[in-house]
Amino acid sequence: MIRVLVVDDSAVIRTLLKRSLAKDPRIEIVGEAYDGEGAIEQNRLLKPDVITMDIYMPVMDGIEATKRIMQESPAAIMIFSTEDSARMGYAALEAGAVDMLKKPDLTHFSPDFYRSFIERIVAVTERGHKSPVFAKRVGGFSPFAKPAGAPVVSKIALPVAKGDRDILVIGASTGGPVAVQQVLSGIGRDFPYPILITQHIDSSFDGHYASWLSDTTGMKVTLAQDKGRLVPGTVYVAPANYHLVLGSRTSAGYTTRLVDEPPINYLKPAVDYLFKSAAQVAGSHCIAVLLTGMGRDGAAGCADIHKNGGFTIAEAEETCVVFGMPKAAIDLGAASSVLPLYDIAPYVRKMAGLN
Repeated sequence: MIRVLVVDDSAVIRTLLKRSLAKDPRIEIVGEAYDGEGAIEQNRLLKPDVITMDIYMPVMDGIEATKRIMQESPAAIMIFSTEDSARMGYAALEAGAVDMLKKPDLTHFSPDFYRSFIERIVAVTERGHKSPVFAKRVGGFSPFAKPAGAPVVSKIALPVAKGDRDILVIGASTGGPVAVQQVLSGIGRDFPYPILITQHIDSSFDGHYASWLSDTTGMKVTLAQDKGRLVPGTVYVAPANYHLVLGSRTSAGYTTRLVDEPPINYLKPAVDYLFKSAAQVAGSHCIAVLLTGMGRDGAAGCADIHKNGGFTIAEAEETCVVFGMPKAAIDLGAASSVLPLYDIAPYVRKMAGLN
């Protein structure tokens, strides 16, 4: 059973969530709290696997409660956010929350919402809340800290010559925002290729996501545009409700397209749209990175890039919040390399001829 603690200052929201989640035989509601201090106390007493956490609450907000919980007794925290509080939601992810969901209003607790919500609860608990991804270190929560004595990535021999690549594509889902942030921070502002990202994201959060990445990584990050021309060193994020694809490759560089096609496996944007277009347009010039996420999105695209001579990196299980997407690519034989998150940026920089 997945033990869930519901935290929200609205009694109505708490009741709706408890009644709906309790219908799933895999889930047990073990308690509730109406503010951050109550969440900390209930987590200490009940040891839940998952905490659903509101942001705006009396006494103590969801961000501070998340920090305290991750320092004292880590659990998988899922943040509920509105468009107005999206920036605070990303701060909660930095504090250690594993996922952020768009908080529906009282009239939109739809079956689709609960289906997605329960799938995400199950996904983040498959490895257990004591997984290494919830490890702590002095100074605060860090799921991606490189262990002492781990091999130095610069000693890994690269299978390609410098300069063979000229574009980087990244796909991510559950646990992805902070994973992408870590990769971009490590890649740095001097990176010579354009970077395209498809992150599974709730509608209305996309602009906030791009701004947050820009502010926290030091890189120029923007939402991708239809028929846009790519600039080296700039990061382009797929907007919500559109598939991002690589449009063309000319002597002047790459272009993008936004495609309004049906979702793939309920996903729009989908990583496979981006990766498959990169395989066709960029071929051997492409580096692809598939990060944490549930399901199989991106695996088939990785296979196409791999077959066309591109280089594919799948995040290793040890740092994934959810190992689904990278595992699917690995199982297909579509990963040129499998690396923990903390080694991905140094590896990509070395492929680009950087220190």
